[in-house]
Amino acid sequence: MLVLRRLNKLTGSALKGFRKTLLLTVLDAFLASAPFGFLYYILLDMLSAAPNVQYQFGLVFACVVMMAIRALLARTIYMQINLIGFGAGRQIREQLGNHLRKLPMGFFQRSDFSNVNNSLLKDIDQIERIFTHLYAPMIATVAVLLFFAIGLTATDWRMGLAMLSTLPLAMLAYWLTRNYARKWQSYMQGLMHQLNDAVMEYVDGIKELKAHRMVGGMFARLDEVLHNTRNNALKAEVAAVYPVFSFNFLVELGFIILLVAVTWGWLGQTLTLAEVLLFLIAATRFFKPLLSMSIFMAELNFFGLAIGRLEKIMALPQLKNGNQTPIFDQLNVELKDVTFAYPGAKPLFKDLNLSIKHGAVTALVGPSGSGKSTLAALIARFWELDKGDIWVGGNKDSAPLSGLPLSQQHMVRLTDMDEEYWLKHVSVVFQSSYLFNDTIANNLRVAKADASDEALWQVLETAKLAERVRMMPNGLATELGAGGVHLSGGEQQRLAIARAILKDAPMVILDEATASLDPENEFDIQLAMQALVKGKTVLVIAHKLATVQYADHIVVLDSGKVVEQGKHQALLDNHSLYHELWHLQQQAQSWVLAAN
Repeated sequence: MLVLRRLNKLTGSALKGFRKTLLLTVLDAFLASAPFGFLYYILLDMLSAAPNVQYQFGLVFACVVMMAIRALLARTIYMQINLIGFGAGRQIREQLGNHLRKLPMGFFQRSDFSNVNNSLLKDIDQIERIFTHLYAPMIATVAVLLFFAIGLTATDWRMGLAMLSTLPLAMLAYWLTRNYARKWQSYMQGLMHQLNDAVMEYVDGIKELKAHRMVGGMFARLDEVLHNTRNNALKAEVAAVYPVFSFNFLVELGFIILLVAVTWGWLGQTLTLAEVLLFLIAATRFFKPLLSMSIFMAELNFFGLAIGRLEKIMALPQLKNGNQTPIFDQLNVELKDVTFAYPGAKPLFKDLNLSIKHGAVTALVGPSGSGKSTLAALIARFWELDKGDIWVGGNKDSAPLSGLPLSQQHMVRLTDMDEEYWLKHVSVVFQSSYLFNDTIANNLRVAKADASDEALWQVLETAKLAERVRMMPNGLATELGAGGVHLSGGEQQRLAIARAILKDAPMVILDEATASLDPENEFDIQLAMQALVKGKTVLVIAHKLATVQYADHIVVLDSGKVVEQGKHQALLDNHSLYHELWHLQQQAQSWVLAAN
């Protein structure tokens, strides 16, 4: 029942209909046990001096009626327990999905994210499977055993005590060996996650591995994981035997003790023949399900482990989420004393201050690792700040951004705002944007669910992708495959840009959005995006400085610090880091592969 309470916590509510199903299962167990009580009276009558056949047939008929009722109950219980189990799985997936979307992006970039994938795909499936196939039989078995124990003990307490004599020892032995087996089961789950990671890494990197002749046994990492998993799986299987073996051995010993007791009672004439027959027949019905209880309890261990892994994910701290939903007159962004570090790393930003003005194109440039993409992610609310605040908003009638205190500029802290509400105001195009295994139309409608086909064609025209889509057999209904595999890299990026255009948010963040485009399309799209960003707050991240030289404001980052900011020509005249990067890129453009 403790596991059930944990399951209820994961689903967010009590399992609807479970109590009713539990009562029906107990009733079914009673109807399965009652015929053995009738058997006792049948045996008594059969061995009496004047047997009453009509009485015996009456009892047999009662058993048939109970069997018919059980057939109806079995269908109802089976349907109900499956509905409850799969309903619980759906609720857990919804709860987990809702929780995951509120976690910082740092969680999704951890190296062990495969644990979440396994929980979503395997742990919840295991919970559904064990619940639908385990709980009803387990409850029924416990109820049958209880009814048998009560009935047989009431018939002769000595025989009942003999029959149950080793059960406490069996339970103790199982409990003592269970923790050892559970440690190995938990360890094996971790190894299976590593194996899944290694296999997926091998599949994803097969092109590179072939190019370097590292396929098959030459890929030592996968080979090592396979051997390690095999060797430890054998040890885990041996460890799993101990609880089952010790429990079953002591349970079967109870049957031997009952045989001795029954024989002693018969020889001592303290048991009637009817009682001897009843205990011998009932013992076979009692000990067989009792032996299966060890399997149920072993499965229950896996059930608990799966729930435990999901509980760990659900316990991860979410992003702080406010409840304000302000209507923005302007969309300025102000970073005040921002400090941020990736988990386990030194601070990337420390007391950073920066202003991004409404309606302007602000470019972030600098060497790799200077913090450009991270800064954009902080503004998009993908991470939690360690210190400081990010303010957004402003009033068009107020003084310039730096002229009044933030509290007087109608600005709001990001942490005070509803996260979903803020994300409606931001369109982000990453250097590598993900496309879903769906149609082109549905991939675009991720940005705006109610967009018409006409609107979709319009944004495709802007992204210079409409002609390509018209050439496809199914047009907007063309399936892209996982990750947009049926499109080239440049086409994938143009579709992501079209999606951002469709969203039409007041703030646009472009993180190397045109990096994978060919020069011809890059020029066309940059011209088209000039209309897109008009009147909006735009943050552009670029390595190629030529693409941002006409930005309203250029911010130069180096090692998490703002080292320069201003317009292109003014930064060149400073003869500092921007000047150096500009001339290095100009020299690189003239580089050619020398002939031998």
